[in-house]
Amino acid sequence: MPKAKGLSRRFDRGINSLFLPNTTILVILLWNYPNSRISYSLKMFIRKIFSPVRCLSLILLFCVSAVCQQTDRDLYINLFTKGDYDKAVIVLKRITKQNSTDGDAWYYLGLTYLKTGKEKDASKAFEKATNLKPTDAQARTGLAYSYLLRNDRRASDVAREALKLNPKIAEAHYVLGVTALREGLFDVAYERAKKAIEINQQLSVAYFLKSQSLVSSFARQGGTVLPSFSARGEMLKEATADLEKYLALTPNSKDKDFYNEYLESLRFYAEYYQRPENQKPISFDKSTPTDSTKTPLIITSKPRPNYTDSARSNNISGIVRLLVGFAADGTVKHIMVIKSVGYGLDEQAVAAARKIRFEPVKENGKPVSVVKQVEYSFMIY
Repeated sequence: MPKAKGLSRRFDRGINSLFLPNTTILVILLWNYPNSRISYSLKMFIRKIFSPVRCLSLILLFCVSAVCQQTDRDLYINLFTKGDYDKAVIVLKRITKQNSTDGDAWYYLGLTYLKTGKEKDASKAFEKATNLKPTDAQARTGLAYSYLLRNDRRASDVAREALKLNPKIAEAHYVLGVTALREGLFDVAYERAKKAIEINQQLSVAYFLKSQSLVSSFARQGGTVLPSFSARGEMLKEATADLEKYLALTPNSKDKDFYNEYLESLRFYAEYYQRPENQKPISFDKSTPTDSTKTPLIITSKPRPNYTDSARSNNISGIVRLLVGFAADGTVKHIMVIKSVGYGLDEQAVAAARKIRFEPVKENGKPVSVVKQVEYSFMIY
């Protein structure tokens, strides 16, 4: 009994530290010490804990916690819908702090970080979500997309993992399409874009990807979607329709002015390359053939484009290739991106090309319009 008595005193001192999750311990102690002071202390403790006031307090505490969490979720949805993504991030960070194992909250935090342009933070949130919910295909797709934006090679592997879990996720097909486009596999990119559209006809970026794959295939003239030179006008016509669909689905895009101008150039070249006289392969030779009846195009000024913060933060380098119309009146017209880099660099290249100054080609002394290729290199040193 002395041993039990000593245990009883220590139990008396620590009894108030127990909480409801430890009820199993209480039952064990009651079973083993039915007639000891421990039994008496436990009974007194249980009376305290399960008194009407205590029970009501516990119920209220639980309800307040649940209501606060639900209120935070409602607040997040409201903020996200309004486009107030910075405040939405604050709310989600509070939710994940309250419950670090809430996989859904981590997933939505990743989505919201993407909206604020914080791709690295988005990746971390999606990684947390996929660890907590390893069979969640949407979480893996979000992770793949965040990797894609960061130019991380893991994007394609994670997208394939997502498709193994659910082959009907359009965004995962889109990620694989973009990685194929970057690798020069334009036919693969084209098919992935078509698959994404088949699954989700409202996925605007899939139409943009399909348009890009067609234009890039047109310029490559080998390993293309439509290899026949006579079909190149039709290829650009299809690319035009896809870009029109993209713009229709994104009427409030911040880049809509740029792509509306680009659409006009696509329409021009679609019509231009449907003419029989223009169906010969594009010459990428920058030298001008000797022709006694013609004087060459002379570039007198070619301003350099600006580098973008987005490209710099993601360590992006590459060459943007343009098809440019040098008009007889000395103006630059109909600029079409035939090799894209993205991250705002295409827009910078087009803006720089518009500022080119030149002396037009002359045929028998008369200025004529010509189409030439122009390249801009973007390198990080």
